[in-house]
Amino acid sequence: MKKAFFIIALCVCALRLSAQTPSDSIGVYAVNADGIIPMELINYKNTKISKGFMSAKAKLEFEGATSPNHFKGNAKFRVYFGQPSYNDMVRLYMFMPNYSIKDFGVGQFEVKKKSRLLTTANMSVFSGGNAGAKQTENLIYDVVEIRPGVYEVTVTGNPGEYCIMHTFRGSAGYGGVFDFTIE
Repeated sequence: MKKAFFIIALCVCALRLSAQTPSDSIGVYAVNADGIIPMELINYKNTKISKGFMSAKAKLEFEGATSPNHFKGNAKFRVYFGQPSYNDMVRLYMFMPNYSIKDFGVGQFEVKKKSRLLTTANMSVFSGGNAGAKQTENLIYDVVEIRPGVYEVTVTGNPGEYCIMHTFRGSAGYGGVFDFTIE
């Protein structure tokens, strides 16, 4: 009897948690004059390795010189965490309840002709190296929790091409990014 009650209690708790954020709203949404619009996760198309004198860099290449998501002055987003549907689990794993807004950051692209590059590794004989995309330091990244699992993020920075990326354990960029432009 106690086991049955325990199982029922767990099911009720799971239903309450999943009811907080519907599975179809999990992810990153742009907040602008048009409303709250879902953003698409974009994946890199190529990895470029550049070699210098006793140094090397790895960069992920993304298509297009600019993002379709444009903001003036600052960019505002809503980020929703919860349990993705089975169909979306591979694509939206980074929003599962075991992750949080602390596992995300903002990176800046380097624009080259018709593509954007995100540096993910930097190695040097003299200074060592690092892996994972470096978060941009030339901006203000403000996070406000609206309710459990839902955050409003405001990014203010210089004009340029940026992305919101999952940074957990150096995974930045490799699982895809949410790109945007600040004008």
